[in-house]
Amino acid sequence: MRNLRTKRTFLGFFFLLLLLGSVYILGERSKCKWEYDGSLIGVWDGKVALLKDNSLLILNITNGKAIKGFPDAKRAFLIGDTLSITAASEVLSINLDDFTITKLGIPEGVDLTELAFAVNLGNISLYSTLHSVGGKYNFEIIEYYVCTENCLVYPFKVPPNSYPLIYTFPGGYVLTFKTNDAFTNGSAVVLNKNGGFMWNVTTRYAISDFEYSNNTLFFSTGGTEPGGTLITGGDIYAFSLNGSLKWHINLRNYEGKFYDWGIAGMKAHNGDLYVVGYTGRIYIIDSKGKLKKIVASPVYKRLKTPSLIKGVKVAKDDLIAFAYLDIKTSSLFRKAKGICVYDFGNFKCWRTKEPVSKILVWDKWVIGEGIEGVCAWRGGVNQ
Repeated sequence: MRNLRTKRTFLGFFFLLLLLGSVYILGERSKCKWEYDGSLIGVWDGKVALLKDNSLLILNITNGKAIKGFPDAKRAFLIGDTLSITAASEVLSINLDDFTITKLGIPEGVDLTELAFAVNLGNISLYSTLHSVGGKYNFEIIEYYVCTENCLVYPFKVPPNSYPLIYTFPGGYVLTFKTNDAFTNGSAVVLNKNGGFMWNVTTRYAISDFEYSNNTLFFSTGGTEPGGTLITGGDIYAFSLNGSLKWHINLRNYEGKFYDWGIAGMKAHNGDLYVVGYTGRIYIIDSKGKLKKIVASPVYKRLKTPSLIKGVKVAKDDLIAFAYLDIKTSSLFRKAKGICVYDFGNFKCWRTKEPVSKILVWDKWVIGEGIEGVCAWRGGVNQ
């Protein structure tokens, strides 16, 4: 009888702990300041662009209210402050500073059904197409058309489900692609502001992020296999504007537990490069490629289990944010999803009610896209 009473007391105590733990986890969640049904396209200057029911909507980031709408939008793509909208029979390029609209013609040889985006960047017009190639091995071709009077074409052979990606820096543009196949080679073409070819780069794994600081272009590699169990990458390349390699390091040299070296994103700040690993670990690297410091992952410290970051985006005012989804789902405490922000000194993290597949940041605002739509949080560290 005493053993039975002791067993019941232990079970009651265990379930009480389980209940308290659940309340603690739920209490960590941060409610959305506003929510909207749709797909997240981009964030800039206090505004959010999203697609909803074939319409492109521009929202005020502070309250989620619509400022402007563009109907009949099949696809949308944001480069800096220029938005491309592909409709059924036309392509529009919209300057988001003043909402001036330019209707773009379709270059010879471009199929409108394969067009991913088209934008007018002042000195040049930039188009990108995407089409699949069948046969023994399936792959896709991303082509960039850089047009003034005539068009120059830059093709990339990519794994299925890849998509075009443009990075900008003060001197020009970087044409590359995003892929979920982290084991493929990364490729990029660097253009000047007039669309002239400067140089190209090939990396041994897929490019995960780009950053610019003090006339230096940084490329990183990192990602997971489709199943999410194998991580690759960890390279950082620093190039001069003339294309010469300044330095190259690999974070495997500093590997801790649980594959910390896979790179999710980078941000240049006060002369250093802050590199976010796939567990939320942050490597601080100086301008010569030397490791200065490692900041422990708040996700690992909180959960006591390895967690992979799903994505990372960097704000314009010294804030990094990333969404995470724990890779272990065998128990209640190990299935975790949430967001962390870092202000180059401290972290703030909170839970989300669903996994976040895309995340963008502006000022102290964090905008995430999940299964049920777009959610906005006011996410400053000191708030």
